[in-house]
Amino acid sequence: MYSVTYENYQKNILNDKENKTQGSWLISQDMTQELKYAYVYLKNSEKMIVKKYHIEHFEKNDTSKGYHDEDKQCFVFRKSEDVFFEYPHDIIQGRHYRNDENMDSLPRLSETEIERRLELSRTITTQSEANRKAKRKQTGTKRDAQERLAKLYRTEYSHRKMPHFDIANKMCDLVEQDPEQDLNALLDEHYLIEDKKINT
Repeated sequence: MYSVTYENYQKNILNDKENKTQGSWLISQDMTQELKYAYVYLKNSEKMIVKKYHIEHFEKNDTSKGYHDEDKQCFVFRKSEDVFFEYPHDIIQGRHYRNDENMDSLPRLSETEIERRLELSRTITTQSEANRKAKRKQTGTKRDAQERLAKLYRTEYSHRKMPHFDIANKMCDLVEQDPEQDLNALLDEHYLIEDKKINT
């Protein structure tokens, strides 16, 4: 699951790009091998998912395809589907990982509801994005990331071992450098790697 603004939905999601690529993230190779589908969450739409992609593979960003950060990766997709349903979990800032069967079983929204939420996203995005960027400049500190990581661990991952201090510190650094990084995703990736170590 990853989020886009209404503007980016219109520009990059509504119609498939010719090169069939999407996104730009720092994701571990272990995680990219697990991902088969991607869902697009439209910001300020009362948590509406608008698209499902069938992932073929991930590749390093290629500047000739319009990407600027060559250290990150995008995915190449086989096909896409317009899907409109409400995401039943927390608001997505960067990316989340969920089971595709659970997502596909959720009830679809009516045409009227889809139009209402699209319009909501279109009209709210400009101001909310401006507010978020201003807030990020004021509060985008490492301490803020550390507090959010601790809270997230307590509420969602307390059944697992807390990441080592150095690893947790690195996660906070990543969030501080790139606000689109999502702590949920970083923790999921960490535990996937840990589970693979145990099983090998």
